[in-house]
Amino acid sequence: MKTRNLLLALALVGGCTLAQAGDYSFGNVSFNQLNWSPSTLDRTQAGPFGAKRNFQYLEAEGGIGRSWGDVYGFFDLENWNRNDKEMPAGDRRYTTKVVARFNLAEVGGVPVKLYTHVYDTRGHNFFDQNRVVGLGTDLSFGKVWFKPFLGFHQELRYGVGANMNGYMAGYVAGFDFTAFGQPFSVTQWHETEFDRAKEYTTLATPNGVSERRTGQNGAIGLWWTPVKSMTAGLQYRYAVNKLGVAGNENAVIYSLKYNF
Repeated sequence: MKTRNLLLALALVGGCTLAQAGDYSFGNVSFNQLNWSPSTLDRTQAGPFGAKRNFQYLEAEGGIGRSWGDVYGFFDLENWNRNDKEMPAGDRRYTTKVVARFNLAEVGGVPVKLYTHVYDTRGHNFFDQNRVVGLGTDLSFGKVWFKPFLGFHQELRYGVGANMNGYMAGYVAGFDFTAFGQPFSVTQWHETEFDRAKEYTTLATPNGVSERRTGQNGAIGLWWTPVKSMTAGLQYRYAVNKLGVAGNENAVIYSLKYNF
């Protein structure tokens, strides 16, 4: 509760500051199929926890930008077409993420933003929530845009409770281009957790468990928008010492979006 109140207070403070920003809004709903690599499936299903299975998910996504900053969020319904509570990773899951950035100042023409995000995922007998408060900015290099952040990380996990869990750094980036007369874009999101607290360092291996204090998490996507209302996407999903498992994990995600 204290963390939620802190996030709200910081949001109100940040919302009172003004900086240059364009107004925009977007929204979409999508169907997605995530297929883990065979090596990821074999290795994670051999461990004591953190098993992975291929799954479908439905997503609602949107965002707005105003003079005070911007807000982005999504809600995923994972395994929407099944709910096998006896099978590891076969249960229906609900995942939400909200990112809010508030304009604070400009330093040498570079915007300084208060960065906050909450990521929440939960299923049968499990939940995990990551909370981050820090600073971020917007950078652009020609057609390439880049939005990095660095913040304090708190985690609330089933069976562990809420504790400070080191730091998180990351970014979203992308650029738009035209090929064969068609509009495309490439995007990436990435997060690095470091200096993890001991309560969150235990990860599964095929032979038991291992302790890791740093983790990587992200995806690279190629998007094609043949008409304004539809976008098709292909993403490479990756994780290292993350998602409950030590070592590398990777997947391919096929997406079809309807844009509002």
